[in-house]
Amino acid sequence: MIIAAKSGNEIAAMPANSCMPVSDNPPLIAVSTRKGLKTNDVLKKSGRFSINWIDFTDKNLISLLSQSNNSQDKLKFLNIPYVEILGAPVLIRAQAYVICEITKDEEIGDHDLFIASLIGIMASLDFDEYWKFEDYHPILYLGSDFRVPFSTIPQKRRIKVRS
Repeated sequence: MIIAAKSGNEIAAMPANSCMPVSDNPPLIAVSTRKGLKTNDVLKKSGRFSINWIDFTDKNLISLLSQSNNSQDKLKFLNIPYVEILGAPVLIRAQAYVICEITKDEEIGDHDLFIASLIGIMASLDFDEYWKFEDYHPILYLGSDFRVPFSTIPQKRRIKVRS
């Protein structure tokens, strides 16, 4: 997933490992970003951001957005099309997105943890309460092979669990 934020004319975006729902009522989500990164600074200034879920076919966006640069508008600089929705940049290629408004910001070690309320949501037609995964093939984890089925991962060693 890609986190994107806008403050004034400054637009920043970066891949994120994960986000986590922290409340159903009210609906709240949590993300964390490393202190000192441009996206972290823009998030703090803007108070609003988007989380964009992308398809495996767009995995090149992960590599592009992992690179830091000092451009005013990172998405425009990298030629990644987006629109602004409710004050946050949203990638045109997103299969789903949420627009979030920060309600709490906590320093946690070398990261900031942002708790945010959901103010806008969109999912592709491949979503009906849950992803059907017929048309959408998500990048589920940045450190993985993106979507290798668990059963095909070679088992190198077994770990014994003590009871």
